[in-house]
Amino acid sequence: MARLQNLPPRLQPLRPKRPAAPSNPDSWRADKRTAAQRGYGYRWQQARAEYLQAHPHCVMCLREMGLLGMPTADVVVECAKRGVPEPVATVVNHVTPHRGDWRMFWDRGNWEPLCKRHHDSDAQRRDGSGGQRNRIGPDGRPVGSMDDR
Repeated sequence: MARLQNLPPRLQPLRPKRPAAPSNPDSWRADKRTAAQRGYGYRWQQARAEYLQAHPHCVMCLREMGLLGMPTADVVVECAKRGVPEPVATVVNHVTPHRGDWRMFWDRGNWEPLCKRHHDSDAQRRDGSGGQRNRIGPDGRPVGSMDDR
């Protein structure tokens, strides 16, 4: 038994499978403050709940389904007819990132209701370009791109 205690360990520390992605210093993820310190405290939670009650459906899902602009009741009926789940919004997204500007943060005209899937993918990808929306023209090319100059 004494011999087993003298054996060197054979296990090596695990190395990361992939290198960490370069961080964006403008991202909220680089901010070490709590959500409440960044403005997402009780007042925001109350405003968010009120907004989602008035705007219960994800605008990106509605756009994909061809239902954007329909009244809430009609969306519910149409989803039932199609046999698809309602596109429920659970996140209030800032259309243009506020980047700490409190006027933009509280401007409800800058808010949009999204489902978690769209918030975590499409909206964040869009916001990664400095908050500029990549609009597509009738020819299928991005509007305002270098090719338009």
